[in-house]
Amino acid sequence: MLQSVVSSLARRRASVAAQAWLQSSVLSSNLSIISQEAELQAGPSSSHQPALTRTLSSASGTENNGEIRWVFLGPPGVGKGTYASRVARHLGIAHIATGDLIRDEIKAGSAVGKQMKDIVSHGKLVPDELIFKLLEQRLQAGKAAGEKGFILDGFPRTQPQAEAVLGQLHPQLALNMSLREEVLVEKCLGRRLCRHCGKNYNIADIKLPASNGRPEIRMPPLNPPPECAPHLEQRPDDTEEVVVRRLQLYHEQAAPVEAVFRRAGVLRDFEITAGIPETLPGLLAFLQPYAGAAAAAAAAGSAARTAVGTSAAGSAAGAEHGGRGSKVVAAAGGR
Repeated sequence: MLQSVVSSLARRRASVAAQAWLQSSVLSSNLSIISQEAELQAGPSSSHQPALTRTLSSASGTENNGEIRWVFLGPPGVGKGTYASRVARHLGIAHIATGDLIRDEIKAGSAVGKQMKDIVSHGKLVPDELIFKLLEQRLQAGKAAGEKGFILDGFPRTQPQAEAVLGQLHPQLALNMSLREEVLVEKCLGRRLCRHCGKNYNIADIKLPASNGRPEIRMPPLNPPPECAPHLEQRPDDTEEVVVRRLQLYHEQAAPVEAVFRRAGVLRDFEITAGIPETLPGLLAFLQPYAGAAAAAAAAGSAARTAVGTSAAGSAAGAEHGGRGSKVVAAAGGR
């Protein structure tokens, strides 16, 4: 299945609007390419079947193996990475952000990383096949390390990607995080990066009154420690005009992705109305039934495997006993 999806992906060109959004992220930093996995760079389709098909199937197992396989979706600035990493840490599972995989591969200077760097340096977009290759490697490493599940952060970003992920990874949940548009803009404008330590902060102090039946939103700033304050910088593309346009383009592209997961019955909406200290406990409570379902599936799968093993052992013992009995009868008959 995935072979035909990837081949189709390789023939599809990204929309002009989506490319404008994605390439604006490229301009902000030569390694800030988190959103570049969103669209496929035009080019000839691969003539061989990617190993992703085998890896996704083997690394994720069946739908009932009890692993947590979740996808976190949401617009820029909603906090997908923050919440995905904290939820993953709370549950003891992996947090996988494809943007991080790309950056790490480029920094490592691997063959794939050099190929990606060359693509990015020419203002092009990383092909889905390369994104899937990184995801393949990450899933293999996680399986070898005994990881019991994962959260995909901000991926997939296109309908074909969503269909491929749904068909091969069988996610039990696609969490669609949302935040009021004016708050998203203010949060994006408040983002700061410390040049010294590399950590992210947000100086926006958001106090939005309740209106039209929607709750009040209060989000205090995430201020840096004194030693980081002199080293803060703002992304050059975090201007109001660019942020608003980026959000518009995101919603245009996100609708078909959400539709894929909604039709599959795994999409759940979660609106954020407060800061991290207030939101995280509520989010964990919201997710608990899905984590519990995965744990129950794991227990059921373990019991089923035990039963099968016991049955097989009993059958083998019975066959051996039956074999000895046949020999005794045959000998008696001979006498």
